[in-house]
Amino acid sequence: MSDDNAIRQHTLSIIQSYLALLSQGRWNEWGELWSEDSVLEFPYAPEGAVNRYVGRNDIVAYMSGTADFIKVNRVSSVRVHPMLDPHAVVVELQIEGSITASAKPYNQRYVTFFQLKDGKIQHYREYWSPLITMEAMGGYDAYMRVLHPDRVEA
Repeated sequence: MSDDNAIRQHTLSIIQSYLALLSQGRWNEWGELWSEDSVLEFPYAPEGAVNRYVGRNDIVAYMSGTADFIKVNRVSSVRVHPMLDPHAVVVELQIEGSITASAKPYNQRYVTFFQLKDGKIQHYREYWSPLITMEAMGGYDAYMRVLHPDRVEA
């Protein structure tokens, strides 16, 4: 097996762990997949929302905190696309769940880009529709109050 193939296989195993731990809400183990100085980006985050988290601790705090508001019932429609760079992969997936406060359905599709370095997630970019999230949460103001209360004026 070439070095690239071995690296690619390791990258794919990290992605499988990422998806399994995410769907199970095992945040401490999920966090161990990330490098200390990793970056998570949401290019389509609504205006005023945080669109970039830097560092494993901030990423885990944000993502584990969303579990208080969004109940994930299932991760489905997973398609994994290895890249020419054996450290990179694109994943398409759907989250099927609900908003905990209202029980409104939350069914969101994502396209995610992973870049690994030294066997850990170094850079992660997630594309999703904020309109679906805002609608499920009751609109922009509700979305901001729930997920970004520090950015809402009193």
